[in-house]
Amino acid sequence: MLESIWTVGEQVLILFILSGVGFVLGKAKMIGDKFSRDASQLVMYVVSPCMMVVAFQRSFEKDVFHNFCMALLLSLLIHLLSITVAQLFLRKKTERAAALRFSVVLSNSGFMGYPLQTALLGTIGIFYGSAYVTVFTVCSWTYGLMQMSGGRVKASAKTLLLNPGVISVVVAMVLYFGSISLPEVILAPVNYLAQLNTPLPMVIVGYQLSQAKLLSALRGRDIWVAIFLRLIAMPLMSLGLCLSLHADHAVSVAVLCAAAAPCAALLSIFATRYEGDKSLASSLVALETLLSALTMPVMVGLAVAFL
Repeated sequence: MLESIWTVGEQVLILFILSGVGFVLGKAKMIGDKFSRDASQLVMYVVSPCMMVVAFQRSFEKDVFHNFCMALLLSLLIHLLSITVAQLFLRKKTERAAALRFSVVLSNSGFMGYPLQTALLGTIGIFYGSAYVTVFTVCSWTYGLMQMSGGRVKASAKTLLLNPGVISVVVAMVLYFGSISLPEVILAPVNYLAQLNTPLPMVIVGYQLSQAKLLSALRGRDIWVAIFLRLIAMPLMSLGLCLSLHADHAVSVAVLCAAAAPCAALLSIFATRYEGDKSLASSLVALETLLSALTMPVMVGLAVAFL
């Protein structure tokens, strides 16, 4: 088991070295908020969809598709369980509590999940990981939207369906089920863009860490409850679900990579958009990202060792 934890720890360390580049550039004021916003848009609208298309460029195999469906089921159960846990332990009807519930339910499954899935499993990891991101996207634009807007903004079919996460999954699935192989002249540039998925998100995370006011995130017992639930309780519960459903090894590892990630960077974006507590949001994202360097190797290492 220690070997598995060490293997995962090495991959997490690589990611944090990449984030260190963003941290240094941020502290040196060589990049700023505009870069962070623009680069996040690039990842969301171009890089992640390209990576999804590449992951689904494979021949249809019944066993692999069965595993994808299992990953989808596990992802749905994990999100429903996390919503229940968040509502149970963070009950206050305040803006702060809503942000903390958001952080418990929605992990950074794209920015930190995909790079780790790629490192440990290759493209099949992204294939299974996309099932988690699909459920994450639906929850973000329904539960997450209502939490961060204080119920002022209701989820709609337009916001749910016309976003890059869902659109890219639909396009990739059409290509997959249709056994459509993209010509090399198209696939090659898509591949190049997809390869940005590991370094670019981590540089963004590093910049966010450089700008965060971590001391403000340390105040209050409820902060630590949310951190414990996100980084320890939910990954362990996810591990239990994988064990109880006898999920495939690769599926379990891919799902745990996503479930063990710190809270989604989307928390800061939504806090800005809906005039929430931006300081709390950015500090919480940064603090959990730092702590995840310790927790993710253990949680994912357990999955690698026992599943």
